[in-house]
Amino acid sequence: KTILLISGKLVMMEKKTNDAIELKTEMELVIKAVRLNTLAKLTFMDTQRFEALIKDIFPGTEVMDAVYEDLETAIQASLEELKLDNLPSQVKKVVQLNENLNQRMGCVIVGPSGSGKSALLRILRAALDKMGQKVVVHTMNPKAMPRQQLLGHMDMDTREWFDGVL
Repeated sequence: KTILLISGKLVMMEKKTNDAIELKTEMELVIKAVRLNTLAKLTFMDTQRFEALIKDIFPGTEVMDAVYEDLETAIQASLEELKLDNLPSQVKKVVQLNENLNQRMGCVIVGPSGSGKSALLRILRAALDKMGQKVVVHTMNPKAMPRQQLLGHMDMDTREWFDGVL
C-alpha cells in the first residue's frame, strides 16, 4: 500500500511537467517508490544486495534517488548553522528519515552510541523549520510506564481496544 501511495505521488509530480507518461518512465517511478520505501531500512551490505536485485529484475533501467531540492538546501543550511560537517551520506539519511516520517505514523532510529541518531533528528527539525514547517517534539522515557499503558492494549475477554499514551 505504501509503495502504491508513493508511486501515485511520483506519477502526479511527473504529470505536472509532462502531459503523457511513457511506460518506461512509469516503471522507473515505481522502482523509485520501492527504493524510497526500502533503502532507509537496510544496512549498508543489504543496500548493495538490494540494488543488485533491482538491477537483475529490471535490467537496463537506471533509477536515481528522488530529489528534494528545497529540503536538501535547507538541510545543508542547517548543517552549517549547527556547525556540522556537510557529508552527502548524512544528507541522504536525513532525507530518508523525512520520507519515513511522511509515510508512517512512527519511526525508530537505531544504532550504536555516537552514530548520529540525535544529530539526524536535530538536522531534520532545523531544516523543516527553515522551510516553514513547525515540528513539535515530545521526548519521553518509555520505561516511565508499563508497555500496555504506553502503547495501548486489547481486553481479551471483550475484544475492546484501550488506547495508550502514544
